[in-house]
Amino acid sequence: MFPVTKEAHGIGPVSPVGRGLCNLFRGDLSMAGFPIFVELGRTPPLIVGGGELALVKARLLLKRANRVLFAADRVVPGIAKLVAEGRAERISGVPDVETLRGRPVVISATEDDAEDARISHLAREIGVPVNVPDRPELCSFSLAAIVDRYPVTFAIGTEGDAPVLATRLRAWLEQELSPQLGSLARIAGDFRDRVAQKLRPGVQRRVFWDRVFSGPASAAILAGDEAEGVRRIEAELDKEDTTAPRVGRVILVGAGPGDPELLTLKAVRALKAADVILVDNLAGTGVLEHARREAEIIPVGKAKGRHSKTQAEINALILTHAKAGKTVVRLKGGDPFIFGRGGEEVDTLRASGIACEVVPGITAATAAAASLQIPLTHRDISHSVTFISGHSAGDGAANFDHVDFRALGEGSNTLAVYMGVATAGALAQTLIDAGWSPATPVMAVERASHANERRVATSLDVVADDAKRLALSGPAILIVGEIAGLTPAGAVERIAAEIDPQFQPVLSIRSQGDFAHA
Repeated sequence: MFPVTKEAHGIGPVSPVGRGLCNLFRGDLSMAGFPIFVELGRTPPLIVGGGELALVKARLLLKRANRVLFAADRVVPGIAKLVAEGRAERISGVPDVETLRGRPVVISATEDDAEDARISHLAREIGVPVNVPDRPELCSFSLAAIVDRYPVTFAIGTEGDAPVLATRLRAWLEQELSPQLGSLARIAGDFRDRVAQKLRPGVQRRVFWDRVFSGPASAAILAGDEAEGVRRIEAELDKEDTTAPRVGRVILVGAGPGDPELLTLKAVRALKAADVILVDNLAGTGVLEHARREAEIIPVGKAKGRHSKTQAEINALILTHAKAGKTVVRLKGGDPFIFGRGGEEVDTLRASGIACEVVPGITAATAAAASLQIPLTHRDISHSVTFISGHSAGDGAANFDHVDFRALGEGSNTLAVYMGVATAGALAQTLIDAGWSPATPVMAVERASHANERRVATSLDVVADDAKRLALSGPAILIVGEIAGLTPAGAVERIAAEIDPQFQPVLSIRSQGDFAHA
Protein backbone atom coordinates (compact mmCIF):
# COMPACT_ATOMS: atom_id res chain seq x y z
CA MET A 1 0.00 0.00 0.00
CA PHE A 2 1.30 3.44 -0.95
CA PRO A 3 0.15 6.70 0.68
CA VAL A 4 -1.20 9.43 -1.54
CA THR A 5 -3.44 12.44 -1.04
CA LYS A 6 -6.40 12.49 -3.39
CA GLU A 7 -8.60 15.39 -4.42
CA ALA A 8 -12.28 14.94 -3.79
CA HIS A 9 -13.07 16.01 -7.36
CA GLY A 10 -10.16 14.38 -9.16
CA ILE A 11 -11.09 10.71 -8.85
CA GLY A 12 -13.48 8.94 -11.17
CA PRO A 13 -14.81 9.83 -14.64
CA VAL A 14 -15.09 13.57 -15.06
CA SER A 15 -18.64 14.74 -15.82
CA PRO A 16 -19.41 18.20 -17.24
CA VAL A 17 -20.08 19.31 -13.68
CA GLY A 18 -16.79 17.73 -12.62
CA ARG A 19 -14.95 19.61 -15.36
CA GLY A 20 -16.48 22.80 -14.08
CA LEU A 21 -15.25 21.99 -10.59
CA CYS A 22 -11.78 21.27 -11.97
CA ASN A 23 -11.75 24.63 -13.71
CA LEU A 24 -12.88 26.29 -10.49
CA PHE A 25 -10.15 24.42 -8.65
CA ARG A 26 -7.51 25.81 -10.97
CA GLY A 27 -8.56 29.33 -10.10
CA ASP A 28 -9.86 29.41 -6.58
CA LEU A 29 -9.75 26.19 -4.56
CA SER A 30 -6.97 24.43 -2.69
CA MET A 31 -6.32 20.76 -3.36
CA ALA A 32 -8.65 19.65 -0.53
CA GLY A 33 -6.79 16.35 -0.37
CA PHE A 34 -7.76 13.34 1.70
CA PRO A 35 -4.96 10.91 2.69
CA ILE A 36 -5.51 7.27 1.64
CA PHE A 37 -3.35 4.23 0.86
CA VAL A 38 -3.37 2.86 -2.70
CA GLU A 39 -2.58 -0.77 -3.58
CA LEU A 40 0.47 -0.90 -5.91
CA GLY A 41 1.36 -4.59 -5.68
CA ARG A 42 -0.91 -6.01 -8.39
CA THR A 43 -0.72 -3.60 -11.34
CA PRO A 44 2.45 -1.55 -11.86
CA PRO A 45 1.98 2.21 -11.61
CA LEU A 46 2.82 4.17 -14.77
CA ILE A 47 5.47 6.87 -15.02
CA VAL A 48 5.44 8.86 -18.24
CA GLY A 49 8.94 10.16 -18.94
CA GLY A 50 12.48 8.81 -18.86
CA GLY A 51 14.56 11.55 -17.25
CA GLU A 52 16.01 12.15 -13.82
CA LEU A 53 12.70 13.48 -12.48
CA ALA A 54 10.97 10.27 -13.59
CA LEU A 55 13.72 8.25 -11.86
CA VAL A 56 13.20 10.14 -8.58
CA LYS A 57 9.46 9.38 -8.64
CA ALA A 58 10.14 5.73 -9.48
CA ARG A 59 12.39 5.30 -6.47
CA LEU A 60 9.60 6.65 -4.27
CA LEU A 61 6.97 4.31 -5.73
CA LEU A 62 9.29 1.33 -5.46
CA LYS A 63 9.17 1.64 -1.68
CA ARG A 64 5.88 -0.26 -2.00
CA ALA A 65 5.41 -1.28 -5.66
CA ASN A 66 7.01 -4.51 -6.92
CA ARG A 67 7.59 -2.94 -10.34
CA VAL A 68 6.92 0.31 -12.17
CA LEU A 69 6.19 0.89 -15.87
CA PHE A 70 7.95 3.68 -17.79
CA ALA A 71 6.49 5.13 -20.97
CA ALA A 72 9.49 6.75 -22.67
CA ASP A 73 11.49 6.45 -25.89
CA ARG A 74 14.76 7.19 -24.12
CA VAL A 75 15.72 6.71 -20.47
CA VAL A 76 18.56 7.78 -18.22
CA PRO A 77 21.02 5.11 -16.97
CA GLY A 78 19.34 4.87 -13.58
CA ILE A 79 16.06 3.79 -15.18
CA ALA A 80 17.89 1.39 -17.49
CA LYS A 81 19.42 -0.22 -14.41
CA LEU A 82 15.98 -0.66 -12.79
CA VAL A 83 14.78 -2.38 -15.99
CA ALA A 84 17.83 -4.65 -15.99
CA GLU A 85 17.17 -5.60 -12.36
CA GLY A 86 13.57 -6.52 -13.16
CA ARG A 87 12.16 -3.73 -11.01
CA ALA A 88 10.84 -1.78 -13.99
CA GLU A 89 9.49 -2.22 -17.51
CA ARG A 90 9.63 0.22 -20.40
CA ILE A 91 7.38 0.80 -23.37
CA SER A 92 8.00 3.16 -26.31
CA GLY A 93 5.68 5.42 -28.19
CA VAL A 94 3.10 7.98 -27.18
CA PRO A 95 0.93 6.77 -24.26
CA ASP A 96 -2.78 6.62 -25.04
CA VAL A 97 -5.92 5.95 -23.02
CA GLU A 98 -5.34 2.20 -23.04
CA THR A 99 -1.83 2.67 -21.65
CA LEU A 100 -3.31 4.54 -18.69
CA ARG A 101 -6.45 2.49 -18.14
CA GLY A 102 -6.46 0.35 -14.99
CA ARG A 103 -3.30 1.87 -13.51
CA PRO A 104 -3.43 2.48 -9.74
CA VAL A 105 -1.68 5.84 -10.28
CA VAL A 106 -0.02 7.71 -13.13
CA ILE A 107 2.84 10.18 -12.79
CA SER A 108 3.61 12.35 -15.79
CA ALA A 109 7.21 13.54 -15.45
CA THR A 110 8.06 14.33 -19.08
CA GLU A 111 9.03 17.93 -18.18
CA ASP A 112 7.13 18.93 -21.35
CA ASP A 113 4.21 21.15 -20.36
CA ALA A 114 2.00 20.21 -23.31
CA GLU A 115 2.57 16.47 -22.93
CA ASP A 116 2.07 16.56 -19.16
CA ALA A 117 -1.22 18.43 -19.68
CA ARG A 118 -2.33 15.84 -22.24
CA ILE A 119 -1.59 12.93 -19.92
CA SER A 120 -3.38 14.68 -17.05
CA HIS A 121 -6.46 15.21 -19.24
CA LEU A 122 -6.54 11.56 -20.39
CA ALA A 123 -6.14 10.24 -16.85
CA ARG A 124 -8.91 12.43 -15.47
CA GLU A 125 -11.26 11.44 -18.29
CA ILE A 126 -11.03 7.75 -17.34
CA GLY A 127 -10.81 8.25 -13.59
CA VAL A 128 -7.16 7.31 -13.06
CA PRO A 129 -5.32 9.27 -10.33
CA VAL A 130 -2.64 11.45 -11.92
CA ASN A 131 0.23 13.54 -10.60
CA VAL A 132 2.37 16.04 -12.49
CA PRO A 133 5.34 17.21 -10.39
CA ASP A 134 5.19 20.91 -9.52
CA ARG A 135 1.95 21.38 -11.48
CA PRO A 136 -0.82 21.17 -8.86
CA GLU A 137 -3.46 22.34 -11.34
CA LEU A 138 -2.83 19.15 -13.34
CA CYS A 139 -2.88 16.80 -10.33
CA SER A 140 -5.66 14.72 -8.85
CA PHE A 141 -3.35 13.43 -6.11
CA SER A 142 -0.15 14.47 -4.44
CA LEU A 143 2.75 12.35 -3.25
CA ALA A 144 3.36 12.41 0.48
CA ALA A 145 6.65 12.57 2.36
CA ILE A 146 7.03 9.09 3.82
CA VAL A 147 8.46 7.71 7.04
CA ASP A 148 8.80 3.98 6.44
CA ARG A 149 8.66 1.46 9.28
CA TYR A 150 7.13 -1.28 7.18
CA PRO A 151 4.34 -2.28 7.58
CA VAL A 152 3.83 0.97 9.48
CA THR A 153 3.87 3.99 7.17
CA PHE A 154 3.60 7.66 8.06
CA ALA A 155 2.60 10.00 5.25
CA ILE A 156 3.03 13.77 5.51
CA GLY A 157 1.35 16.16 3.11
CA THR A 158 1.00 19.92 2.87
CA GLU A 159 -1.38 20.12 -0.13
CA GLY A 160 1.66 21.11 -2.19
CA ASP A 161 2.06 24.39 -0.29
CA ALA A 162 5.22 23.60 1.69
CA PRO A 163 7.12 20.50 0.51
CA VAL A 164 10.24 21.56 2.40
CA LEU A 165 8.20 21.64 5.62
CA ALA A 166 7.00 18.10 4.89
CA THR A 167 10.63 17.05 4.45
CA ARG A 168 11.61 18.61 7.79
CA LEU A 169 8.70 16.88 9.55
CA ARG A 170 9.77 13.59 8.02
CA ALA A 171 13.31 14.05 9.33
CA TRP A 172 11.95 14.80 12.79
CA LEU A 173 9.74 11.70 12.79
CA GLU A 174 12.63 9.56 11.57
CA GLN A 175 14.53 10.54 14.71
CA GLU A 176 11.59 10.13 17.08
CA LEU A 177 10.15 6.80 15.93
CA SER A 178 11.76 3.53 16.99
CA PRO A 179 13.35 1.51 14.17
CA GLN A 180 11.59 -1.51 15.76
CA LEU A 181 8.11 -0.11 15.17
CA GLY A 182 7.67 -2.28 12.09
CA SER A 183 8.65 -5.38 14.08
CA LEU A 184 5.99 -4.56 16.66
CA ALA A 185 3.34 -4.31 13.93
CA ARG A 186 4.45 -7.55 12.25
CA ILE A 187 4.40 -9.49 15.52
CA ALA A 188 0.94 -8.12 16.30
CA GLY A 189 -0.14 -9.30 12.86
CA ASP A 190 1.12 -12.80 13.65
CA PHE A 191 -1.22 -12.88 16.67
CA ARG A 192 -4.31 -11.52 14.94
CA ASP A 193 -5.91 -14.87 14.12
CA ARG A 194 -5.31 -16.28 17.60
CA VAL A 195 -6.75 -13.17 19.23
CA ALA A 196 -9.75 -13.23 16.90
CA GLN A 197 -10.46 -16.86 17.76
CA LYS A 198 -10.36 -16.28 21.50
CA LEU A 199 -11.70 -12.76 22.09
CA ARG A 200 -14.97 -11.21 21.04
CA PRO A 201 -14.76 -8.38 18.47
CA GLY A 202 -15.10 -4.83 19.70
CA VAL A 203 -14.31 -3.76 23.22
CA GLN A 204 -12.69 -7.00 24.41
CA ARG A 205 -10.18 -7.15 21.58
CA ARG A 206 -9.41 -3.45 21.67
CA VAL A 207 -8.75 -3.50 25.41
CA PHE A 208 -6.42 -6.48 24.92
CA TRP A 209 -4.42 -4.72 22.20
CA ASP A 210 -4.33 -1.52 24.26
CA ARG A 211 -2.62 -3.49 27.03
CA VAL A 212 -0.18 -5.04 24.58
CA PHE A 213 0.82 -1.78 22.91
CA SER A 214 1.07 0.20 26.14
CA GLY A 215 2.67 -2.50 28.28
CA PRO A 216 5.86 -4.51 28.74
CA ALA A 217 5.33 -6.61 25.58
CA SER A 218 5.57 -3.53 23.38
CA ALA A 219 8.46 -2.14 25.43
CA ALA A 220 10.45 -5.36 24.97
CA ILE A 221 9.96 -5.46 21.20
CA LEU A 222 10.83 -1.79 20.75
CA ALA A 223 13.97 -2.41 22.81
CA GLY A 224 14.96 -5.13 20.34
CA ASP A 225 13.98 -8.22 22.38
CA GLU A 226 11.35 -9.74 20.10
CA ALA A 227 11.37 -13.12 21.85
CA GLU A 228 10.52 -11.54 25.21
CA GLY A 229 7.81 -9.44 23.56
CA VAL A 230 6.22 -12.52 21.99
CA ARG A 231 6.33 -14.35 25.33
CA ARG A 232 4.56 -11.48 27.06
CA ILE A 233 1.85 -11.24 24.40
CA GLU A 234 1.21 -14.97 24.76
CA ALA A 235 0.97 -14.54 28.53
CA GLU A 236 -1.54 -11.71 28.13
CA LEU A 237 -3.65 -13.83 25.81
CA ASP A 238 -3.51 -16.90 28.05
CA LYS A 239 -4.81 -15.02 31.08
CA GLU A 240 -7.84 -13.61 29.22
CA ASP A 241 -10.96 -15.07 30.82
CA THR A 242 -13.55 -15.23 28.05
CA THR A 243 -16.25 -16.77 30.26
CA ALA A 244 -16.48 -14.08 32.94
CA PRO A 245 -18.81 -11.16 32.19
CA ARG A 246 -16.76 -8.09 31.42
CA VAL A 247 -17.34 -5.01 33.53
CA GLY A 248 -16.22 -1.73 32.08
CA ARG A 249 -14.69 1.27 33.75
CA VAL A 250 -15.55 4.94 34.04
CA ILE A 251 -13.22 7.92 33.82
CA LEU A 252 -14.42 11.34 34.94
CA VAL A 253 -12.38 13.71 32.80
CA GLY A 254 -11.99 17.44 33.27
CA ALA A 255 -12.08 18.99 29.80
CA GLY A 256 -10.75 22.30 31.04
CA PRO A 257 -12.21 25.67 30.03
CA GLY A 258 -12.50 24.84 26.32
CA ASP A 259 -9.07 25.34 24.76
CA PRO A 260 -8.00 21.82 23.70
CA GLU A 261 -4.36 22.71 24.34
CA LEU A 262 -5.19 23.00 28.04
CA LEU A 263 -6.13 19.31 28.26
CA THR A 264 -3.85 17.15 30.36
CA LEU A 265 -1.97 14.28 28.72
CA LYS A 266 -3.94 11.89 30.90
CA ALA A 267 -7.22 13.37 29.63
CA VAL A 268 -6.11 12.86 26.02
CA ARG A 269 -5.26 9.21 26.72
CA ALA A 270 -8.66 8.70 28.33
CA LEU A 271 -10.45 10.15 25.30
CA LYS A 272 -8.48 7.89 22.96
CA ALA A 273 -9.44 4.85 25.06
CA ALA A 274 -13.15 5.65 25.38
CA ASP A 275 -15.91 3.57 23.81
CA VAL A 276 -18.57 6.02 25.01
CA ILE A 277 -18.19 9.73 25.85
CA LEU A 278 -20.90 11.57 27.75
CA VAL A 279 -20.11 15.23 27.14
CA ASP A 280 -21.18 18.51 28.74
CA ASN A 281 -22.06 21.71 26.89
CA LEU A 282 -19.05 23.45 28.40
CA ALA A 283 -16.50 20.96 27.04
CA GLY A 284 -15.06 22.70 23.97
CA THR A 285 -15.74 21.04 20.62
CA GLY A 286 -12.02 20.95 19.83
CA VAL A 287 -11.50 18.66 22.82
CA LEU A 288 -13.47 15.88 21.10
CA GLU A 289 -10.95 15.83 18.25
CA HIS A 290 -8.89 13.60 20.54
CA ALA A 291 -11.63 10.95 20.72
CA ARG A 292 -11.51 7.74 18.70
CA ARG A 293 -13.57 7.90 15.51
CA GLU A 294 -15.49 4.81 16.67
CA ALA A 295 -16.43 6.28 20.04
CA GLU A 296 -20.11 6.97 20.68
CA ILE A 297 -20.60 10.62 21.62
CA ILE A 298 -23.64 11.37 23.82
CA PRO A 299 -24.44 15.03 24.61
CA VAL A 300 -25.75 15.35 28.19
CA GLY A 301 -25.22 19.07 28.69
CA LYS A 302 -27.05 21.04 31.31
CA ALA A 303 -27.71 24.78 31.29
CA LYS A 304 -29.72 27.07 33.53
CA GLY A 305 -33.38 26.10 33.18
CA ARG A 306 -32.63 23.69 30.31
CA HIS A 307 -31.40 20.15 30.89
CA SER A 308 -31.00 17.70 28.02
CA LYS A 309 -30.54 15.01 30.69
CA THR A 310 -31.18 15.07 34.41
CA GLN A 311 -28.37 14.02 36.71
CA ALA A 312 -30.25 10.80 37.47
CA GLU A 313 -30.49 10.04 33.74
CA ILE A 314 -26.78 10.76 33.29
CA ASN A 315 -25.92 8.41 36.16
CA ALA A 316 -28.10 5.70 34.61
CA LEU A 317 -26.39 6.10 31.21
CA ILE A 318 -22.95 5.82 32.80
CA LEU A 319 -23.93 2.62 34.61
CA THR A 320 -25.62 1.07 31.57
CA HIS A 321 -22.58 1.45 29.33
CA ALA A 322 -20.08 0.48 32.04
CA LYS A 323 -22.02 -2.70 32.84
CA ALA A 324 -21.91 -3.53 29.11
CA GLY A 325 -18.12 -3.76 29.46
CA LYS A 326 -17.31 -0.43 27.86
CA THR A 327 -14.83 2.25 28.80
CA VAL A 328 -16.94 5.30 29.58
CA VAL A 329 -15.57 8.83 29.73
CA ARG A 330 -17.73 11.40 31.48
CA LEU A 331 -16.32 14.57 29.92
CA LYS A 332 -17.01 17.64 32.04
CA GLY A 333 -16.12 21.27 31.41
CA GLY A 334 -13.44 22.59 33.76
CA ASP A 335 -12.70 20.25 36.64
CA PRO A 336 -15.07 17.40 37.62
CA PHE A 337 -14.93 18.31 41.30
CA ILE A 338 -15.47 22.08 41.07
CA PHE A 339 -19.20 22.66 40.63
CA GLY A 340 -19.23 19.72 38.22
CA ARG A 341 -21.30 17.27 40.29
CA GLY A 342 -18.51 14.77 39.90
CA GLY A 343 -18.90 13.77 43.54
CA GLU A 344 -22.45 12.57 42.91
CA GLU A 345 -21.31 10.46 39.96
CA VAL A 346 -18.48 8.93 41.98
CA ASP A 347 -20.95 8.02 44.75
CA THR A 348 -23.21 6.31 42.21
CA LEU A 349 -20.33 4.32 40.72
CA ARG A 350 -18.99 3.20 44.09
CA ALA A 351 -22.44 2.06 45.15
CA SER A 352 -22.67 -0.04 41.96
CA GLY A 353 -19.16 -1.51 42.25
CA ILE A 354 -17.93 0.11 39.04
CA ALA A 355 -14.24 1.05 38.83
CA CYS A 356 -13.78 4.80 38.55
CA GLU A 357 -10.90 7.15 37.86
CA VAL A 358 -10.90 10.95 38.03
CA VAL A 359 -8.73 13.07 35.75
CA PRO A 360 -8.61 16.68 36.97
CA GLY A 361 -8.98 19.60 34.57
CA ILE A 362 -8.05 23.27 34.54
CA THR A 363 -10.96 25.15 36.05
CA ALA A 364 -12.39 28.36 34.60
CA ALA A 365 -11.06 30.61 37.38
CA THR A 366 -7.43 29.60 36.87
CA ALA A 367 -7.83 29.75 33.08
CA ALA A 368 -9.23 33.28 33.32
CA ALA A 369 -6.47 34.35 35.71
CA ALA A 370 -3.81 32.95 33.39
CA SER A 371 -5.30 34.74 30.39
CA LEU A 372 -5.44 38.04 32.27
CA GLN A 373 -2.04 37.39 33.88
CA ILE A 374 -3.61 38.35 37.19
CA PRO A 375 -2.94 35.96 40.11
CA LEU A 376 -5.86 34.80 42.20
CA THR A 377 -3.64 35.09 45.27
CA HIS A 378 -0.81 37.52 45.95
CA ARG A 379 1.06 37.84 49.24
CA ASP A 380 0.67 41.64 49.23
CA ILE A 381 -2.97 41.81 48.07
CA SER A 382 -4.93 38.56 48.47
CA HIS A 383 -4.09 35.76 50.86
CA SER A 384 -6.84 33.32 49.81
CA VAL A 385 -9.32 32.54 47.07
CA THR A 386 -12.86 31.24 47.53
CA PHE A 387 -14.78 29.47 44.76
CA ILE A 388 -18.55 29.99 44.96
CA SER A 389 -21.47 29.10 42.71
CA GLY A 390 -23.70 31.89 41.48
CA HIS A 391 -26.88 29.83 41.68
CA SER A 392 -28.41 27.49 44.22
CA ALA A 393 -29.01 23.78 43.76
CA GLY A 394 -32.06 23.20 41.59
CA ASP A 395 -31.59 26.47 39.69
CA GLY A 396 -33.67 28.40 42.22
CA ALA A 397 -33.32 32.04 43.18
CA ALA A 398 -29.92 33.30 44.31
CA ASN A 399 -29.18 32.10 47.82
CA PHE A 400 -25.83 32.86 49.42
CA ASP A 401 -26.74 32.13 53.04
CA HIS A 402 -24.13 29.36 53.16
CA VAL A 403 -21.25 31.80 52.57
CA ASP A 404 -19.99 34.16 55.30
CA PHE A 405 -19.31 37.15 53.05
CA ARG A 406 -18.79 39.47 56.04
CA ALA A 407 -15.87 37.36 57.27
CA LEU A 408 -14.43 37.13 53.75
CA GLY A 409 -14.69 40.89 53.36
CA GLU A 410 -12.69 41.56 56.50
CA GLY A 411 -9.53 39.97 55.12
CA SER A 412 -7.56 40.03 51.91
CA ASN A 413 -9.60 37.58 49.86
CA THR A 414 -10.55 36.87 46.26
CA LEU A 415 -13.90 35.49 45.17
CA ALA A 416 -14.18 33.40 42.01
CA VAL A 417 -17.84 33.21 41.09
CA TYR A 418 -19.02 30.45 38.74
CA MET A 419 -22.36 30.43 36.90
CA GLY A 420 -23.05 33.91 38.20
CA VAL A 421 -24.28 35.79 35.12
CA ALA A 422 -27.97 35.64 36.07
CA THR A 423 -27.41 36.41 39.75
CA ALA A 424 -24.48 38.87 39.48
CA GLY A 425 -26.56 41.85 40.59
CA ALA A 426 -27.98 40.08 43.65
CA LEU A 427 -24.52 38.80 44.59
CA ALA A 428 -22.92 42.25 44.30
CA GLN A 429 -25.62 43.80 46.52
CA THR A 430 -25.22 40.99 49.03
CA LEU A 431 -21.47 41.67 49.21
CA ILE A 432 -22.01 45.40 49.71
CA ASP A 433 -24.58 44.72 52.43
CA ALA A 434 -22.02 42.42 54.08
CA GLY A 435 -19.50 45.26 54.32
CA TRP A 436 -17.56 44.99 51.06
CA SER A 437 -16.62 48.35 49.59
CA PRO A 438 -18.83 49.36 46.63
CA ALA A 439 -15.59 50.27 44.81
CA THR A 440 -14.24 46.71 45.08
CA PRO A 441 -12.87 45.75 41.62
CA VAL A 442 -14.70 43.10 39.59
CA MET A 443 -13.32 41.37 36.50
CA ALA A 444 -15.76 39.37 34.38
CA VAL A 445 -14.27 36.93 31.87
CA GLU A 446 -16.60 35.43 29.31
CA ARG A 447 -15.60 32.22 27.45
CA ALA A 448 -12.22 32.04 29.16
CA SER A 449 -9.45 30.51 26.98
CA HIS A 450 -11.58 30.57 23.81
CA ALA A 451 -10.61 32.57 20.73
CA ASN A 452 -13.58 34.90 21.35
CA GLU A 453 -12.82 35.48 25.03
CA ARG A 454 -14.20 38.77 26.37
CA ARG A 455 -13.12 40.66 29.53
CA VAL A 456 -15.00 43.39 31.37
CA ALA A 457 -13.51 45.38 34.27
CA THR A 458 -15.89 47.17 36.62
CA SER A 459 -16.75 47.49 40.32
CA LEU A 460 -19.28 46.06 42.76
CA ASP A 461 -21.51 49.14 42.75
CA VAL A 462 -21.90 48.98 38.96
CA VAL A 463 -22.83 45.32 39.06
CA ALA A 464 -25.26 45.85 41.94
CA ASP A 465 -26.92 48.80 40.21
CA ASP A 466 -27.37 47.19 36.80
CA ALA A 467 -25.54 43.95 35.99
CA LYS A 468 -26.97 44.04 32.46
CA ARG A 469 -24.52 46.84 31.63
CA LEU A 470 -21.82 44.16 31.48
CA ALA A 471 -23.74 42.48 28.61
CA LEU A 472 -22.61 39.02 29.69
CA SER A 473 -24.16 36.06 27.91
CA GLY A 474 -22.06 33.34 29.52
CA PRO A 475 -20.40 31.15 30.31
CA ALA A 476 -18.52 33.65 32.44
CA ILE A 477 -16.43 33.75 35.59
CA LEU A 478 -16.47 36.75 37.94
CA ILE A 479 -13.32 37.59 39.86
CA VAL A 480 -14.08 39.88 42.81
CA GLY A 481 -11.52 41.53 45.09
CA GLU A 482 -8.60 43.92 45.05
CA ILE A 483 -6.68 41.44 42.93
CA ALA A 484 -9.12 42.18 40.08
CA GLY A 485 -7.85 45.77 40.05
CA LEU A 486 -4.36 44.80 38.93
CA THR A 487 -3.35 45.70 35.38
CA PRO A 488 -4.36 42.83 33.09
CA ALA A 489 -2.69 41.65 29.91
CA GLY A 490 -4.61 42.23 26.70
CA ALA A 491 -7.71 44.22 25.83
CA VAL A 492 -10.30 44.82 28.54
CA GLU A 493 -13.61 46.68 28.36
CA ARG A 494 -14.08 49.05 31.27
CA ILE A 495 -17.43 50.06 32.73
CA ALA A 496 -17.44 52.75 35.43
CA ALA A 497 -20.24 54.02 37.65
CA GLU A 498 -22.48 56.58 35.99
CA ILE A 499 -22.19 60.16 37.26
CA ASP A 500 -25.13 61.20 39.40
CA PRO A 501 -27.23 63.68 37.36
CA GLN A 502 -27.60 66.03 40.38
CA PHE A 503 -23.92 67.00 40.00
CA GLN A 504 -24.11 67.91 36.31
CA PRO A 505 -25.33 71.54 36.79
CA VAL A 506 -22.39 72.25 39.10
CA LEU A 507 -19.91 70.89 36.59
CA SER A 508 -21.50 72.75 33.72
CA ILE A 509 -20.88 76.23 35.18
CA ARG A 510 -17.19 75.65 35.82
CA SER A 511 -14.92 77.26 33.28
CA GLN A 512 -12.07 75.65 31.41
CA GLY A 513 -9.73 77.66 33.62
CA ASP A 514 -11.28 76.23 36.74
CA PHE A 515 -10.49 72.73 35.51
CA ALA A 516 -6.98 73.76 34.55
CA HIS A 517 -6.24 74.86 38.11
CA ALA A 518 -8.29 72.25 39.93
